[in-house]
Amino acid sequence: MGSDELTNLPAFRHPGSAGRAAETILYAGIVVTGIATTLLGPLLPILMARWSLTDERGGAFFIAQFTASLAGIALLDPLVSRRGYGVALAAGFASIALGLAGLALAPEAAALLGAAVMGFGLGLTLSGANLWVAEAARHRRAAALSILNLAWGIGATASAPLVMLARRSGRLPLFLFTMAVCALLASLGVGTTISAAAASPPSPQAPQQLWTASPATFVLGAIFFLYVGTENSLGGWTAALARREGVSSGNPWELAPLFFWASLLTGRAVTPLALRWLPERILLRAGIAVAAMGSMLFLNAASFQAIAACAALTGFGMAAIYPLLISMMASHYGDQARRAGRLMFALATLGGAALPWLVGFTSTHAQSLRWGFLIPAGASLAMIGLLANLPDPSAASS
Repeated sequence: MGSDELTNLPAFRHPGSAGRAAETILYAGIVVTGIATTLLGPLLPILMARWSLTDERGGAFFIAQFTASLAGIALLDPLVSRRGYGVALAAGFASIALGLAGLALAPEAAALLGAAVMGFGLGLTLSGANLWVAEAARHRRAAALSILNLAWGIGATASAPLVMLARRSGRLPLFLFTMAVCALLASLGVGTTISAAAASPPSPQAPQQLWTASPATFVLGAIFFLYVGTENSLGGWTAALARREGVSSGNPWELAPLFFWASLLTGRAVTPLALRWLPERILLRAGIAVAAMGSMLFLNAASFQAIAACAALTGFGMAAIYPLLISMMASHYGDQARRAGRLMFALATLGGAALPWLVGFTSTHAQSLRWGFLIPAGASLAMIGLLANLPDPSAASS
């Protein structure tokens, strides 16, 4: 995607050079967050081998990362209200830099703390960036959010091969420190450009009560919880599954998550085009159905090739779900979307912590990681049932 396509989007309402600089730096920073968010997938088997951890103990890294994200999400709304999106995003990227540096250290406690600090930064940065775009892109929300998440997907796709190259060359700490420097540069960049290119403030209107449409609130919240939990479970444990199922010495198990994230990236690239012909809700239903089918197939995947195929199918199905959920949330709550987003992102983060840990817990007690994949498979099926009860946003907001 060229820079002209990004700068010509009519979604953002901020002035020329400041707006282009803000977009460029934010999108580059979001690529770094994609690497950081998915880093535990290819890195976890290395950390588990270093300290001889069980799957259940390895799952603690997911808990550290994603429960710490809750603090970032909780801080986002008051920080944005008082200091603006630029300060909030700068603080988030700085925390990601500190967390990545912590993961490069040898002691297990330091790595766990690094995962938590990184998670705090991701809570601020990812939720802040999505809300900034949702507020600025009122007339093309779904397409603009898909492009933002496309940038995130580029980083997520690059994470596994970068870890593999760094590990096999003996430069894993150098790679982590390099990513930390990139996050720090993004912090400095967004702190000086976003405030000058802020979205137009919402038009004044009487505050809405967040709980007036409780069916949509609870159903959307449950889908956010299950979606992020499923995404993190599949992206987080696919490499470990491939490492155990592959028997050859040349088994490229580190690359297994690449197929999931690359397919998700491809799906997000075509989502704006698909939205020209398909309504958002139809595309959302189709994506969840494909993701459910791919998750179920993991239960019988017994080779690297089969695992890679399941990961690709599942990633493609999940590609449109998250940006469409954010678009629906923004449409339903209007100018109260930031307040609603804090709740939805918090539930999503809880899912990102709970479901991957449940995969490790199930694997340890069933003595088979493949049985752990029942968790994301069941969550995908549950999303299908929940979606059938999701009220139409336009009807709920009328």
